[in-house]
Amino acid sequence: MNQRKQKGKHSGGSGGLLDDHRLRIFILAMLMLTAFLILAGRLFYLQLYYGEEHRRKITRQSVRRIRVPGLRGRIYSSDRLLLAGNRATYDLVFYPEEMHRGDRRKTITRMYVHAQEAAKAIGRDLSITREKISRHLWIAPGMPFVVFQDLNAFERARALEYIRQISGADLQLRAVRNYPQGKFAAHLIGFTGMAEALKESDREDFFYYRPDTVGRAGVEAGFDRLSSEDGAMWYNHNLGLRAFPGRQVVQVNNFGFIHKELLGKVEPVYGNDVILTIDHRAQTLAENLLKGNVGAFIVADADTGDIICSASSPGYDLSRFVPRLPAGYYGELLKAPDRPLLNRAFSGIYPPGSTLKPLICLAFIKAGIDPDEKLECPGRVRIGNASIGCLAHPYGAQDVDMREALEKSCNGYMILQALKAGYPVISDLLRSAGVGKKSGIELAESAGSFASDELKRKVYKYVWNDYDTALLSIGQGLISMTPLQMVLYTAAVANGGKIYLPHIVAGVCDSEGNFIQRRKIVVRSELDVSPEALKVVREGMFQVVNAPRGSGRRGMVEGLTVYGKTGTAEVGPRSDRRNMTHFIAFTEYNGKRYAASMTFEDGLSGGRTCAPLVAAFFDHYLLGRER
Repeated sequence: MNQRKQKGKHSGGSGGLLDDHRLRIFILAMLMLTAFLILAGRLFYLQLYYGEEHRRKITRQSVRRIRVPGLRGRIYSSDRLLLAGNRATYDLVFYPEEMHRGDRRKTITRMYVHAQEAAKAIGRDLSITREKISRHLWIAPGMPFVVFQDLNAFERARALEYIRQISGADLQLRAVRNYPQGKFAAHLIGFTGMAEALKESDREDFFYYRPDTVGRAGVEAGFDRLSSEDGAMWYNHNLGLRAFPGRQVVQVNNFGFIHKELLGKVEPVYGNDVILTIDHRAQTLAENLLKGNVGAFIVADADTGDIICSASSPGYDLSRFVPRLPAGYYGELLKAPDRPLLNRAFSGIYPPGSTLKPLICLAFIKAGIDPDEKLECPGRVRIGNASIGCLAHPYGAQDVDMREALEKSCNGYMILQALKAGYPVISDLLRSAGVGKKSGIELAESAGSFASDELKRKVYKYVWNDYDTALLSIGQGLISMTPLQMVLYTAAVANGGKIYLPHIVAGVCDSEGNFIQRRKIVVRSELDVSPEALKVVREGMFQVVNAPRGSGRRGMVEGLTVYGKTGTAEVGPRSDRRNMTHFIAFTEYNGKRYAASMTFEDGLSGGRTCAPLVAAFFDHYLLGRER
């Protein structure tokens, strides 16, 4: 009996242990089920709320957007001579996806060996290295690798023979900027370069970014893109000379090589064409007249402000700027002492000398001075402890009126009358003529300097005095101007007093020749003088050219009535004085009025150096006669 009780106890204990074991299994199963449910719920949540984002990320890993630059617009003269365009060129390229051999090192070796073979085939030295190939495969494996650029006809023929023997090589067509006229109007046209991709606003929109050709100077830069005055777009995407890019969507494999092209390719939009106001015949003649000298020459339509020609010498050869600007040539231009990169017509600043006297005389009349009043020129005018001489009458002269003072460029008359009229009246008249401020032309320009008490205090730490007024009356001292400013006030004397907004661009056309923007004729300001005052000054300028002893008599043209004014200003220290010589003029032919301004650095005088060349221009351009 005791044995049965003991056996029963053992049996009861074994059942308890079994129940504990089953409980543990149940709890573990429930924990595992709970974890599974949590995981499933989390996966469901991620799929529901983040699935689309994940799909986009996967797509981005296999799909590449490639930026496709468009064809840049062209630049024409007013008579439709092509000044800047695009020419087709061919590059020898390798396609990495077709030369890939499964191993990166083998691919690099294969491409390098083929490049060596291509160099021998076309007769060029090989400039690429294994490192350059490796870098391309890391950065842009889906893009063609350029082996040689700008192949000539002979090289293309040899390259075609070579690429038939291997897969993955081809000739790729590319457009490069072209300046068919070489040095012609270089300062106006400007030049281009490649855009810096990292600084472009659309860089983040593309995986592979092929940048545009962009303007760096001149019209190329000024009309790279267009926008209206209120900020609205003139045309599709602010389209100027720079095109609007297209895009290409491709799928790549795990190596980054293009697997296939997907739908959705968008072709680029061509850039617009720019039409200049420049007449190519006038521009050619102007540049020839300046050849071998340092200076500038501008001719403008006196009734619109359109620039007919604008030459600056020395210049530079735009044809050497393509397909890329050689560092050596650009370095030469930067270091040259005569600064060939400077557009002297718009940005060269000079003391105007006696070419300012027509404006000064207008100020005299405004101040109440009688133009018929005669003064005695003393030959040398003393002002305090200083004196200024008169080259027209070095020994003095009697009976000099305003017209004769202009005719012979009499400093004595100008100084005496300026002291009588006073600086404020002269200052107001000069400001109305645009002196000391930019003209508003489409290209880069200088404002020059306006002679004033404020400027003298800033430069010399002294106040304005009568000697400064005397210097200003003969176009010297603190005043400086550009040839562009000179031609604009010359035009104003011719047209009745209107200072026009000058234009170098007549309009912008789309690729089909339709104008989308035209220049507007705008009067920026007017000379605050009477018609009678302008008549007196014109009479004086007529005598400058047509009187027997006029300072600009070498500017006379048979068959034309030319009005002009000479100017010579000394610059530099006494030990190295140079003459800045000028001649301004206007004339009328077939109902159209022309204004001109010529400047020579280190000339003899305005009458001897510049006047004959302006006369030669009018004679040849308007009358068709060569001198």
